[in-house]
Amino acid sequence: MIKKLGILLMMSVGVLAGCSNSAMEPEEINPEIDVCEVCNMGLAHEHYATEVVTTDGEIYKFDDIGCMEEFMEMETDLKEESASKKYVRDVDSGEWIELDKAYYAYHKEFWTPMANGVISFKDRESAEKYVKEQGMGEVLLDYESLKEHVWSWEQ
Repeated sequence: MIKKLGILLMMSVGVLAGCSNSAMEPEEINPEIDVCEVCNMGLAHEHYATEVVTTDGEIYKFDDIGCMEEFMEMETDLKEESASKKYVRDVDSGEWIELDKAYYAYHKEFWTPMANGVISFKDRESAEKYVKEQGMGEVLLDYESLKEHVWSWEQ
């Protein structure tokens, strides 16, 4: 009986270790089941989705970068650089990008799931191209510029 409990315990530890996200990498969005942590909407528009991955493997998903920023304001223990990694997606390719390595385009009329109007790109050229094609907006050159942005939920 003790031997069986030992085997069961070892299998449980193995399963838990296999499920942890020690690399703090984002996971794919499943639009059929994933919902935003803040607004509770489904993540139907995957290229606008964002994620926060914590050191203990928790993954929080959002439908819009504004929801992620609102969540980070509420979860002050995750603000430290080492406590979590934050990811956005290149709106063109869907490629995950760390929040502080992306470029952003903003205009209040740009469509995003929660109408925050901030769209992320993998490079500056893509953000500039988007603004030019839309004929409006501005390029927020880096994460420092994004930090200065006033979100709709802050007004």
